[in-house]
Amino acid sequence: MGEKRKDQYRKYLKEDPRMYQAAAQVKIAEQDPGMLAVSHVFAPALGSFVMWVLENAVKSGKKRLYFLARDGWFMYRAALVICGALQLPLECRYLNCSRYSLRIPMYHLDREEALDFICRRGIGVTPDRILQRAGLSGRERKEVLKRLGLPFANDEVVPFCSLPMIRKRLSRCEEFLEAVDYRSKKALPALIGYFRQEGLLEEKEDAVVDSGWVGSMQRTLNEILLYMGRKRRMEGYYWGLYDLPSDVLQREYHWYYFGPGNGLWEKAHFNNCIFEAVFSAPCGMTIGYEKEKDVYAARFGSIREEVRRFRQENERCLMEYVSLYAMEIKKTGYCKADMIRERNVVRQLLSAFMGQPSRQEAKIFGALPFSEDMVEGGEQPVALPMKNEDLGRFHLPKRLLTMLGLRKGNAKESAWYEGSVIQSNHHVKYHLAQHRIYLYIRFLGNQYRFWKKRQKGGRS
Repeated sequence: MGEKRKDQYRKYLKEDPRMYQAAAQVKIAEQDPGMLAVSHVFAPALGSFVMWVLENAVKSGKKRLYFLARDGWFMYRAALVICGALQLPLECRYLNCSRYSLRIPMYHLDREEALDFICRRGIGVTPDRILQRAGLSGRERKEVLKRLGLPFANDEVVPFCSLPMIRKRLSRCEEFLEAVDYRSKKALPALIGYFRQEGLLEEKEDAVVDSGWVGSMQRTLNEILLYMGRKRRMEGYYWGLYDLPSDVLQREYHWYYFGPGNGLWEKAHFNNCIFEAVFSAPCGMTIGYEKEKDVYAARFGSIREEVRRFRQENERCLMEYVSLYAMEIKKTGYCKADMIRERNVVRQLLSAFMGQPSRQEAKIFGALPFSEDMVEGGEQPVALPMKNEDLGRFHLPKRLLTMLGLRKGNAKESAWYEGSVIQSNHHVKYHLAQHRIYLYIRFLGNQYRFWKKRQKGGRS
């Protein structure tokens, strides 16, 4: 199976000689399906995306790029290599941040928006996790949960339909609101100090770079920087965007692979969860900031040692490819036709890996820990092991009813459903076909709602 998979990937890569030459020269152990996927799928995707970012940033007059933690780590490292090889006039910086480290300091400035974010939907949301999103300590969470009197255990998964009820009770709980305000105000000065230190108030044309998905980080950054006195709005370059906040300017968001109103095929054959699980820095999440001897530094959460080692090995492989890729570009040049051809190759590679991984790939990458939540803890394998009866709960009719709000969602969900199906080895083609149809319907509906929303709002 390993040689067959390698031949498949190389068949796609041969459509672009530079990508093929770079991938073929990366040194990986024989019969290592994990490193084969990294060197022949994720490395070409990384190199192509970062080259697109740098090319567009230079053309638009950008002088500095901020790569956002943690998805931006390998992008940042690749950008340093390519900028050095091609002598590009860009300064690249890595910005330690997370939704948690940015949101907590801003909660006291807009309580309604804070409550919306604290009570947002997600996989495996429990009452205790909701209060973790608010930044409350363990003791504070216990006290607040006693006062709320919720019909759920502290660690019980809450149905999506019950989240508005929890939000309403939190909005009337003075102890909760006071605790949130206190921790938020306490966290703000260090965040401001870190941003000043990293040059975000300097008069220099800049932009952020990140994986993307809904564009909320850029919106939050602009809110913080406006509060700090910055006049220019921050633009962003993204791998892909499923949606945008309704109150932002679409022209400030640039995407490589798919946008909120296009890229239906790409979305249906892509999985952002496995993308994040692979392209995540070999360190813990940013949980806040502190000042040490007149220098502001980020504080990090924990990370399992085996996960750190896996990502460090990925980094070696990714950077070896990027170095070879940059040398090829230095020899042959780069134009729009190259970008289009590379993106077509990447589409085929990612569709093969994400949509129908081999059993070995599903096992290796499916075991990576993943959580879509903004707080640490609660991680589960990105491809959650599922039995045939579990897979049956996600048949197309049931999913459509859930999507329409006519049926409760399932507590047991897999972030990489295709990886779970392959590992289950139960009616694989049937389950994958149903899932693909569901994705097309879901994303077609999302794109329709996006364009209706933009027409109504008139933002461009």
